[in-house]
Amino acid sequence: MLTKSKLANYTLFLFITLIGYTSFIVKSRPSFGQIEAERVEQNEQKNQSTPTQFLVESLDFAQGAPPANLNASAIPEAVKIVSDGTQLQWEWQGETYSINVNELNVRLMDSVDPATYNPTEKVMTGQRFVRDSISVDPETGNIAVGVVLDYFAATNFSAVFIIDPQPGAYAIYRVQVPGSQPLPDEFSTYSLDTIDYVGFLDGDLLIKHGDASGTTALLVFTPGNTPAMDYAGCVDLERGESHSVCPRNE
Repeated sequence: MLTKSKLANYTLFLFITLIGYTSFIVKSRPSFGQIEAERVEQNEQKNQSTPTQFLVESLDFAQGAPPANLNASAIPEAVKIVSDGTQLQWEWQGETYSINVNELNVRLMDSVDPATYNPTEKVMTGQRFVRDSISVDPETGNIAVGVVLDYFAATNFSAVFIIDPQPGAYAIYRVQVPGSQPLPDEFSTYSLDTIDYVGFLDGDLLIKHGDASGTTALLVFTPGNTPAMDYAGCVDLERGESHSVCPRNE
């Protein structure tokens, strides 16, 4: 029987073998100028949430709504980014749903204080969705999408969110990238840089991201106890000036 580690390694090997064939669906890395041009202007003053407010406001659930049956009608359709990158829209069971990017927030463990350039932990809100980084899991109907949270010192701070469609509403989950320290809760993650690709493959979630120097890596997440998935492994795809953009705990 394959262990979780061996399964993750096999998935990585399979994807790398096929990456030449699928490269046409992976958007090429934008240049530094393009990244900066696409960045949404940051508000000079951001609202600060208390931990209690953060936990209460982080999830949107349908009150008393039963889980959707897993059938063809449970798979969302026409999933797309609209409103200049600030809104995600989909059709599900005859209804049209949408979510604004500023509804998505996460506690980023490795943000940067713009005043001191020192690393800091901070709750951050989505600024724009990453175009061409959307995927729908045909097995669960969950939507994975990349989100830019901030841009500072030639670095994107990004994350991937899972949207779980439900009757009349949706639930939001954060894909948790590990880092140098254990994550304190399910509302936290270490950041990704520029997200190039988000996709489901046989139930696993694959995320390709890279930095401004051209270093790229592929992260694999496997099904877990929640739609957020479980981190399973990472492999470097290309090396630029950076040694690696895989999680630093590996």
